[in-house]
Amino acid sequence: MSTSADLPRFGVVIPYFQRQAGLLHRALSSICAQEYRPSQVVVVDDGSPHAASEEITAPLRNAVRGLTVIRQANQGVAAARNAALDALGEEVTAIAFLDSDDYWEPAHLRNAAVALSRGADFYFANLRTEGTTTDRFRHHDLPDEARPVPEAPGILQWTGSAVELLVVNGMVMTSAVVFRRALMPEVRFPRTLRGAGGEDYWVWWALLACSSVIMYCPEPTVTYGTGGVGIWQHASFGSVRFLMVLTDRIRTMRHVLKNHPLSPDERRFLQDRLAELREGALVSAAHVLRRRQENSLQEVMYLWRDDPGCAAAWCLALPKLLYAQLHRASVTTGRKPADADPRPPSAAPPRR
Repeated sequence: MSTSADLPRFGVVIPYFQRQAGLLHRALSSICAQEYRPSQVVVVDDGSPHAASEEITAPLRNAVRGLTVIRQANQGVAAARNAALDALGEEVTAIAFLDSDDYWEPAHLRNAAVALSRGADFYFANLRTEGTTTDRFRHHDLPDEARPVPEAPGILQWTGSAVELLVVNGMVMTSAVVFRRALMPEVRFPRTLRGAGGEDYWVWWALLACSSVIMYCPEPTVTYGTGGVGIWQHASFGSVRFLMVLTDRIRTMRHVLKNHPLSPDERRFLQDRLAELREGALVSAAHVLRRRQENSLQEVMYLWRDDPGCAAAWCLALPKLLYAQLHRASVTTGRKPADADPRPPSAAPPRR
């Protein structure tokens, strides 16, 4: 690496809200095992049911350099990350994120330090999900969009666009991100997204727009935990939580289309993706309303107020959705939709 004056001084941001014991201890232990140690680690206990104080033993507190623990009433992951960013000292020159149920391999910050010392503004790493052996990048054709970095073995420079990186390939995950603090000293996560997802991508878009050099490591040095409380844990299709996630993703996509420079092809691609999200929200809304799930109507009304274009999109998509449902029914019964029942409604057999 470069001379010590050129090496980054990392501050690590950890929002914490967990019910399971041991997760934060594991995350902090992975920081202790780093080959390149951070200067400061800030844990924000966001009103966690299992308090951070129960996780941080005296030996662990002594082992984690510059550990700061903040306890606040529950306000959501964006507010927790913002509180940690506010608490970082002036000596910190680069910021790394680690969610409390994830953990790093020992080389993670060393690789990030190499990348930043070679001129990177934004760095991210490959990751794998806990309990699996496959990594997130395995399906991507990376050589066409990257080139090796001189004197930085294992580090590549990303040469594609932010659209390819964030939307097409979906390669950036929060616990794998490191960026140069001078890039956006006052960067903060938007709290208006209600913690349903998208607040991190809102920030990644802003950082990438300011980044001259983007680097990454194709080897997985981050493990994505599965045992913690996460935004996707209860966001299965057909749930109100899933509709909340789609609502925030729609807002994020609209924000990108409005505020970020895009080529004509990129704009058309994102507009198509926005249409897909709105159509997915229609299917999800129909599902939760039909089952009368708690807060389903309130969430649908919230989406309509937040995205006025959604109602118009639904009017166009609804006939296609109804036809698809009739077609599925015809496949089941063996009749065409138009031949479902030739008799008038009054003569149709009663429903069971």
